[in-house]
Amino acid sequence: MYHLPSPGSLVRRRFGYRLRLAAAVLLVVLPAHRLAGQTSTPEQQLRQLLTALPQPGVACSALIVDLETGATLCDVEAGRRLIPASNAKLLVIAAAIDHLGPDFAFRTVLARQGDDLVLVGDGDPALGDEKVARAGGETPDSVLYRWADRLLAAGITTVAGDLVIDESVFDDQFIHPTWEPADLDKWYAAPVGGLNFNDNCVDVTIWPAEVAGAPVLWESVPKFDLLELDNRCKSGGQGKPIIHRPNASFRLVISGRCPKRWEFPAVPAPDPGLLTASALRTALAERGVTIGGTIARRRVRLPNGDLPASCQILSEQVTPLADVLARTGQDSQNLFAECLLKRLGYEWAQRTGQADPHGSWANGRAALEEFLRRATGSSSPAVPADGSGLSRESRVASADMVAVLRYMHRHPQRQLLVDSLSLAGHNGSLRKRMKNLSGTVHAKTGYLRGVRTLSGYVVTPKGRWRAFSVLFNGFKGGSAPYNKIHDQVCHILAQDLR
Repeated sequence: MYHLPSPGSLVRRRFGYRLRLAAAVLLVVLPAHRLAGQTSTPEQQLRQLLTALPQPGVACSALIVDLETGATLCDVEAGRRLIPASNAKLLVIAAAIDHLGPDFAFRTVLARQGDDLVLVGDGDPALGDEKVARAGGETPDSVLYRWADRLLAAGITTVAGDLVIDESVFDDQFIHPTWEPADLDKWYAAPVGGLNFNDNCVDVTIWPAEVAGAPVLWESVPKFDLLELDNRCKSGGQGKPIIHRPNASFRLVISGRCPKRWEFPAVPAPDPGLLTASALRTALAERGVTIGGTIARRRVRLPNGDLPASCQILSEQVTPLADVLARTGQDSQNLFAECLLKRLGYEWAQRTGQADPHGSWANGRAALEEFLRRATGSSSPAVPADGSGLSRESRVASADMVAVLRYMHRHPQRQLLVDSLSLAGHNGSLRKRMKNLSGTVHAKTGYLRGVRTLSGYVVTPKGRWRAFSVLFNGFKGGSAPYNKIHDQVCHILAQDLR
């Protein structure tokens, strides 16, 4: 199982959706009677906070309910549909728990079929993920070397045929059509495949050579033989190095000057399946296992998801659903959310009798809509455009969010949802916020330009649960004032109001 490391270890890239862009906000907690002028009741304080906003024209949709009594504590245009940003992930997490169940696991299979070595993807976003690997005492490429060792243990040092990759669990649309072009060279918009590795990114680290002016030394994670690195960066001097990926290719150009060790931001790889296969082929070669053929794409698994009898399974990498949910909710990892949505689509396609089932954004949304109809009681619920909330085409109302939170509060697997959310003062995107409410607020953050959202649960000292969703759209400048409002809302809800 996936266990979160200590807060101090959350220092690497890609651990959360733009966590570095959301600096910790210094929250000055006022006494309850002063939070909103002369108002005295918590309900009045909440309404004042959510209607007297710092900027004119900012849209707010908010709903707060007491889950014990069912009473509405605050309603500010709760039915208004706004951009949810990463709050969309909460809906996908809930649907995955409901549809896939707590015992579900992603299973990536390495097998032999005739002269070929076959790698069959299951849409697992955690394969080679640094944080998940480290929680298990491994590195991202440990799984590749484990597979190589498994081949050697079976007496296999040469594969006469091809390295075949089967990504048919998902379709071949790697990039969502409504993601903004400016995001596509950023790690948080990495492509989504049936086979994924290292968050479908390449991490390049460089350091100066001993001779000033000489080309820098470098390494990449993962190591893979399709990488073409054009090293134009010189050791020493002033300035900083630059990395560039021309034309969405496996070619990376580094330039500028490098006076010290430097880790570049992760660069998304253009093709998840080829990245995975190339990294595996490189690891096999390091262990002395050679591939006689090439990397080939071919469907191996049967339409029902099984492997044919001609496949001899050599190894299987299993990732429990809970591990993926934690990375999706606590760390707001976009790739994980998109893989969950597409995996829901694959299950939906199988369940509805499609002859050639593949997970896609379209049938993932169909599966999500099916869940939301049941959870919200609406015949036409708002369904996000994607799973991560990166799309600005998504629209969700706070009433939808709270309906799902109510539904999951009564769900047999409620704790699985709660555990997937960030715990204020402890982990994930709320690790540095509301530390004086530590252990009280379980919530999902959301951030895009001009968008700040927070939805989840607050538990009072007497054990009363409240569900809330507060969505802001259309502000200018930084999000700190809206973070502060979110935090103040949670402080009010953490009181035992009656």
